[in-house]
Amino acid sequence: MKFQSIKTSRLNKNQIYQILSLKDTHWKFGYKSQKLWFKKKVSDDDIHNLMTIKGEIVGYTLLGFRSLEIHKSKLKIKKRKFVLFSTLILKKKIRNYFYASKMMKFNNKIILKLRKPSFLICKHSKINFYKFYRWKLLIKKSYSLKEHKTKLKGMIYNLSVNKYNKYIFYFNS
Repeated sequence: MKFQSIKTSRLNKNQIYQILSLKDTHWKFGYKSQKLWFKKKVSDDDIHNLMTIKGEIVGYTLLGFRSLEIHKSKLKIKKRKFVLFSTLILKKKIRNYFYASKMMKFNNKIILKLRKPSFLICKHSKINFYKFYRWKLLIKKSYSLKEHKTKLKGMIYNLSVNKYNKYIFYFNS
């Protein structure tokens, strides 16, 4: 088992093909749709965390650099970058605690190395999984998402959350 963190600009065609094919096993939109999503939503500086076994990509996470506004009061706004944690997926034949744990530990290590907070959205059923890896659930009224509508739950990593602040996450910038 090998782990790699690669910027989009450094991915080769075979790696992109394997990523899109792996995503298509979980989200049944078709390979062409996955390719279009990749071209539209992924920037050259985004990071792709890959878990490979014998050269085959069996685990994948996208870490994308996006913008965050922290409203500390009505007048004070702090702007910074955050890492959008997206698309944690494992090949069906290895979806178990051992591999998921290895992938999450690698993801968290990379996020800490980047020295940025990270944000993800997930189903309610996945909250305890992420909490186990020290992600914190955000109260819905404490944050909002720009350019993205969802009823999924928001979680944060590597950021001390103040209950009086309002966090605005921009998904496309």
